[in-house]
Amino acid sequence: MRHDIVGERATFEKGYCYQEGIAVRQIIFPDGQVEVSAFPATDWSRCNQIRLMPRAKRGESEKRERNNEVAARRARQELRKRCKAIQANHMVTLTTKKNITDLDEFQALFDQWRRIMAKHAAFRYVAVPERQTRGAWHLHVAMHGRPARQLAIRAWMKVCGGKGKGYCHIRPPKGCGKFGQPWRQHELAGYISKYIGKDVGVSELNRKRYWASRGIVVPVRQTYGVWMGYPSMYDALQPVLRDLERDFGTEDLVAYVSAKNGSFWLATGPRPGHFYGPPSPFVTEYDRVIGSLR
Repeated sequence: MRHDIVGERATFEKGYCYQEGIAVRQIIFPDGQVEVSAFPATDWSRCNQIRLMPRAKRGESEKRERNNEVAARRARQELRKRCKAIQANHMVTLTTKKNITDLDEFQALFDQWRRIMAKHAAFRYVAVPERQTRGAWHLHVAMHGRPARQLAIRAWMKVCGGKGKGYCHIRPPKGCGKFGQPWRQHELAGYISKYIGKDVGVSELNRKRYWASRGIVVPVRQTYGVWMGYPSMYDALQPVLRDLERDFGTEDLVAYVSAKNGSFWLATGPRPGHFYGPPSPFVTEYDRVIGSLR
């Protein structure tokens, strides 16, 4: 955490502290991918009292539509992080000839398919269901490693009931029609997360908006710093970019900056040959110091 950019609180006569600023968070993945997000922050010392205020029951809030939008945005963030955590670089789309409008029925077919795939190799995935214009569901699945094309197609035909009953489309990156070409990992994570909308999770309370294999370890989000009293987000963006370039590089940098909302979001691609994990317990403090000087 950058302690040199933490501002001081302003105390007011009403007994609480209030000050506006910009909070910056970062997530560092083992392969060198980094996500940095910054958003307006308000410092309230009485936030614990606010948390104790009564809340509306689930599904009874007057701002239900707004809550659904927030839930969808949160699901996109979690999906994107899990996609990066498994280093997903290939995507397939599963469809059926039968007009399956029941999501539970479609999920049962997918469970059979993933079990067949898992018998032949380690299979970790994140999947997003999407409703087609005809009302039926189909599924976008992101995974690590090039899938065996014929195996994936035969397995899906088997669970669908035979040839012509469904289709498994292995989708190449945008702008590339060559089969087997891998996606850039951070681009695939952003692409598949866009499929999360309001179709799933609205009709049924607490319905999962995406499916993911078990055991995916997502890095913990860290606090980079909090700017309190800075004139604009650009003053926060400049040192963040400098630190990002110095520590991780800016290969395949993707950036979103909103002057209106006072926020920005940065993401970088993986760095081949580098590993950013927790320090080894067998490394001495002397080795850490020497390594930091190299």
